[in-house]
Amino acid sequence: MKKQLGTVLIITTLLLGACGQNSAKTTNQQTTEQTTEQTAGQATNASNAVDKRLKEPTKDTVCEFCNMKVFDAKQELGAFTAQAIKKDGSTIFFDDIGCMLNQERKDKVTYEKFVRDYNSKDWFKLDDAIIVKADIKTPMNYGYAFFKDQKSADAFMKEHKDAQVVQVSDIDEVAHKRYEMKMKKMQDMKNNDSNKKMDMHSDDSNSDSQK
Repeated sequence: MKKQLGTVLIITTLLLGACGQNSAKTTNQQTTEQTTEQTAGQATNASNAVDKRLKEPTKDTVCEFCNMKVFDAKQELGAFTAQAIKKDGSTIFFDDIGCMLNQERKDKVTYEKFVRDYNSKDWFKLDDAIIVKADIKTPMNYGYAFFKDQKSADAFMKEHKDAQVVQVSDIDEVAHKRYEMKMKKMQDMKNNDSNKKMDMHSDDSNSDSQK
């Protein structure tokens, strides 16, 4: 009888221990799930906070870099409009992606950069974009389209011969070459103006000496 009672007590102890472990596991699992949900919620809120800072160009908005017209979402070329958020929270717009990269180069800063999804024209981060180079018309003829998902990018590439996925560094290389050409052109114009002023001064001096 004593042996049976001892056996019952041992089995009861083991069962209680197992229940306790299962209860702890359930509690830990619930805590993990709650933490995951909270993290997801915080990420969503952070995303919404970024979205609230984004703006739309007006009919009078011009590109920060090249001073050309910036197109809104209702216009076909508006799919290529880009915007950047500066450290002070202000927003600047660009008519094409290369202009945004060159403005960063000019200002020697890094902006929060946003582009439009080619299909929906919704804003999203450049770092999250699938970038496709194609033979398409864009405001400054850079020829890059941006997509939120691979399926949309693949569908676009099927419609455009020789289209291919590229990286931001590829765009920056092209933009940098254009930037150098622009700087050289501006320097040449400056040198020509200086030479003209020197020639005019020389002509005036010769005219005075002849008198």
